[in-house]
Amino acid sequence: MTERQWSVGTSREAIDMHEKYIVQTYKPHGFVYARARGVWVWNPEGEKKMEMLSCYSALGGGHCHRDILRAFVRQARRYWPGSNAFYNDVAPLFAKELVEFCGMSKALPINTGAEAVERAMKIARKWGYTCKESSGDALGLESVVEAVETAKTWGRKSKGIPLDTAQIIMCDNNFHGRTITVISASSHDRYKRYFGPLTPGFTLIPYGDLGALEKAITPNTVAFIAEPIQGEGGIIVPPDGYLSGARRICQKHDVLLIWDEIQTGLGRCGKRFAHQYEDAKPDILILGKFLGGGPGQVSAAVCNDKVAGVLEYPEDGSTFQCHPIDSAAALAALRLIQDENLAERAFEMGNYFQTELEKLRSPHIKEIRGRGLLKGVELKHELGGARPFVVRLIDEGILCNQTHEHTIRFAPPLTITKREIDWALKRLKKVLA
Repeated sequence: MTERQWSVGTSREAIDMHEKYIVQTYKPHGFVYARARGVWVWNPEGEKKMEMLSCYSALGGGHCHRDILRAFVRQARRYWPGSNAFYNDVAPLFAKELVEFCGMSKALPINTGAEAVERAMKIARKWGYTCKESSGDALGLESVVEAVETAKTWGRKSKGIPLDTAQIIMCDNNFHGRTITVISASSHDRYKRYFGPLTPGFTLIPYGDLGALEKAITPNTVAFIAEPIQGEGGIIVPPDGYLSGARRICQKHDVLLIWDEIQTGLGRCGKRFAHQYEDAKPDILILGKFLGGGPGQVSAAVCNDKVAGVLEYPEDGSTFQCHPIDSAAALAALRLIQDENLAERAFEMGNYFQTELEKLRSPHIKEIRGRGLLKGVELKHELGGARPFVVRLIDEGILCNQTHEHTIRFAPPLTITKREIDWALKRLKKVLA
């Protein structure tokens, strides 16, 4: 009896089958992953490349890190998901260490980044509609008495705005996922052109503009959601003071501050979270990607006391929420970040990488941006786009990608060494200088 295949034999076969059987929502480059360890990847033919994209920051520990792999496999041998009709013995430990790591109160684990963004929106909207002691009308509650009792239960007040009128402020050039509701808040027409009718309730403002933020706030504004560094938008770092200024404005107007740190969090930018470069702690922190360590698919909306009790049964849930195998991988990832000082490492290696990139003095480079090990190299627009340069870098052995047309994104594993960065810089110099 012929043994069944568990992977495709050649790169050409993999590409052909991918294009034949998978809906093409991406434009992959012509390299096929077949084996990987740390920062190195091999295709079916044995060709070796350096991982400098990390699955858009999901592989902070690199490929197949022994600690994360061990935790994932150990739990897979114990039991698989047992339904959210019951408890499991892994998710609560993961949640405990996550909220302690974030300095928050409670976490709402979910599966993907876009789902975590949607949960943050749900929390913000419900918070805005309910439990204001000072006005019993327009709350969607039966009476002032009910409003007062609910407020006592939750131990806080909210805006108490009329039902179905909540507004959430977001930024131009954002990227928070591709669900219908999330793309409704996008400024990129190509993400939403054919998918209407779209979800109402969003106001877009320029990124980095505190005056625009304060001007956009109305009595019905419940939240401001933004990325502390715009990732898909081209690795855009806001002006100094923007993050702390946004926090100050949100507090002044009783608006929730929500940072989407799916790409920038968990050590990627040289601190645990990118918002920690300023005094800008949010009410809700959205995490994903490296939260699952690589093999796990975990995201979370991590909440402070102000909003931790807003969602109740049966207002939310998911079949694979608190998945024990994913939770085990996430727990290992959180411990890895702390045990191996990955945030500090990203800060040190990121500064070195930035300095050496600037030394290239390339005639093609317009600007180098980013923090820690999230770097964007924007090329001069007259060159016609970054993709041809990305193709050449891949040919030279560096797996990376373009973002926002003209910018090459580099996001290597946080475990990368100086020697490995030097290996990459030689090839970067060849292509860019």
